[in-house]
Amino acid sequence: MLLIDKYAYTNKLRNYPPQVKILLSCGGIVLSRLINSYYLDLLITILMIILVIGIAKVPFRTYFKMLLLPVSFLFISIITIMISVNGDFYLYYFKIMNICIGITMESMSKGIKLFTTVLSSLTSVYFLILTTPMIDIIRILKKLKVPKLFIELMVLIYRSIFIFIEEANNIHLAQAMKFGYENKRNSLRSIALLIRNLFTRVFIRHNEMNISLECKLYSGEFKLGD
Repeated sequence: MLLIDKYAYTNKLRNYPPQVKILLSCGGIVLSRLINSYYLDLLITILMIILVIGIAKVPFRTYFKMLLLPVSFLFISIITIMISVNGDFYLYYFKIMNICIGITMESMSKGIKLFTTVLSSLTSVYFLILTTPMIDIIRILKKLKVPKLFIELMVLIYRSIFIFIEEANNIHLAQAMKFGYENKRNSLRSIALLIRNLFTRVFIRHNEMNISLECKLYSGEFKLGD
């Protein structure tokens, strides 16, 4: 089971109506897009963090570890956006030949706004996926008459993620038991083998899943007990 799914099924908000949680999450995303305010973005971010950690009781350390990777990519993106070439009114700059490279007031303002907007949207999405199981989300989408094709793609992609992670963990565990990560040389070799074998294993599992669906007379729609 994925860590996200574990908390989606065991958090303190598990039994609350999924409609309310979806509305709250989507509302946070929409508001941060429509209203151009740093303060609103920060308010949404803080609210979502309080709901996840304080009320849903998802562990603080686990939550911020989950946020670390997307926020790291976000920082890198913001830095590239804030850097301006031959702009006006630099706050900080340096010269290479006759070219000025630095940060202007305008680029900094855009960068900060983008950061707070994306962060509020990210925490809103995390609130939803950490408090609401995928099956509840899919049921709500069906009630909203979302096209079946979109829902089927969601289910298949969701299942494919499970297969990918499961196979990667199995290969990594087998390599670790054979001291495949004992030193740098073995680690690099093991990672290369993992990547190579992972594609084959996932392809085989995907074919097995297709055969299983055909045996169950899959007709293009997953029945979720609704």
